[in-house]
Amino acid sequence: MSNKPARFDSFLKRAEGLIKRPARVQKLTGQAVRKLANQGAGGVRDARSQLQTAIAMLNDWRTGAYSGLSKKTLVSLAAALLYFVVPLDVIPDFLLGWGYIDDIAVVSYVFSQLSEEIAAYKAWSSQQPDDQLEHKP
Repeated sequence: MSNKPARFDSFLKRAEGLIKRPARVQKLTGQAVRKLANQGAGGVRDARSQLQTAIAMLNDWRTGAYSGLSKKTLVSLAAALLYFVVPLDVIPDFLLGWGYIDDIAVVSYVFSQLSEEIAAYKAWSSQQPDDQLEHKP
């Protein structure tokens, strides 16, 4: 996927300010974890693994466990999570069966743009003891 999803630029702009405040990143990842847990098997099933990885990457960056993320990656991951947690985006989440299509598209877009840094993070993460990381993807 090479075309940027609709309205994603506004989420990138919000995410730029958000990553300057680790407490806000922690709040965002907590919201994403709760929303993901409430989805059960439906909704975002296709993007669940990617969302879990994005959450883990931001948490490991926030806690200082992992420092190998560029600003672009931090902003993009935060923007994708913001898009996921905001219920009124291009296709509102309350439209059952359809509301998460745009969320999945945004997450897929971000992961396609950041594949090298995500692969490096996963390689690093797989080398860490389970008790060292908040969430292991």
